[in-house]
Amino acid sequence: MYWWFKWIVLLSLAMWIQYYRNSVSKLPRTRTKGSTHITSSNVNLTETYEFYNRAEQNKNGYSEFKLTVYSKGICGDLQIPPLKRPCTPFLHLHDDQTEKFTILQGQFSYRFGEKIYSCDSRTCPSPIIIPPLVHHTFWMHENKEDLILIIHIEPTSKDHGLRIESFENIVGVNRDKLMNLWQAFVFIDSIETYPVFLPLPFVKVLMKIGSLIGRLLGYQAEYDDYTTIDF
Repeated sequence: MYWWFKWIVLLSLAMWIQYYRNSVSKLPRTRTKGSTHITSSNVNLTETYEFYNRAEQNKNGYSEFKLTVYSKGICGDLQIPPLKRPCTPFLHLHDDQTEKFTILQGQFSYRFGEKIYSCDSRTCPSPIIIPPLVHHTFWMHENKEDLILIIHIEPTSKDHGLRIESFENIVGVNRDKLMNLWQAFVFIDSIETYPVFLPLPFVKVLMKIGSLIGRLLGYQAEYDDYTTIDF
């Protein structure tokens, strides 16, 4: 009797997982594949990502794009604490990638390790360099004008770490309001960009386990509706 019950439970679980995967595959997604400009919201004025020279970047192993954070939108609302604004990345570090910010316009604030800095296109280092394993994030400091910057990431790979396809998919999922815990686990594990709340080895294990469950449930790091292939 025990073995029959065990197999019934396993079969029921397998059927539920298949049902869940099928539901995930049918979630409505805004098709932005091939777009050079994408935004993180269809409802609020937030930010725009502009992609360019993709083939050259893929060939030379780096990623670069222009990011505009709008001063008149919710990301420029100075009444909202910086870390709670939707355009502020969670406090994180990159496992083995270097990130560079070049400020073109606006007042930029960023956290580098335990310190917070504010500067503009005249006073910021050009570029601001964030090496691997240093926790950081950034936001708009003043909302007198839009914040415009170039983000450069190197080295990049075709199948892991932060890359243009990562931004297409993360922004797309957020725009379509489809982000949940399991999808976040899959993204974080894929882009190797880890939140700072536990020692890094524990965070990596947690993200790996969460990602395995997320993928089992049908969540992906890249979706055809969002992902532009340009080699």
